[in-house]
Amino acid sequence: MLYEDVRVLCPFFVARGKKRIECEGITDDCKTVLRFNSVGKKHQHRQVFCERMYKNCEVYQMLIQKYEE
Repeated sequence: MLYEDVRVLCPFFVARGKKRIECEGITDDCKTVLRFNSVGKKHQHRQVFCERMYKNCEVYQMLIQKYEE
């Protein structure tokens, strides 16, 4: 985990790379990976969804369903 990852609030965040964000998967045997066209787009997504409004993220909305059933 890198220093800026401490700002992440989303419970499904796993890791990140230069142009990707890894989240928990729909099963325990996989991960959901978001790949971005630029570092800036990845950074923007992380700031908006991973660090602040994670409940508005489409990945969060998909993954929370496995716990609500």
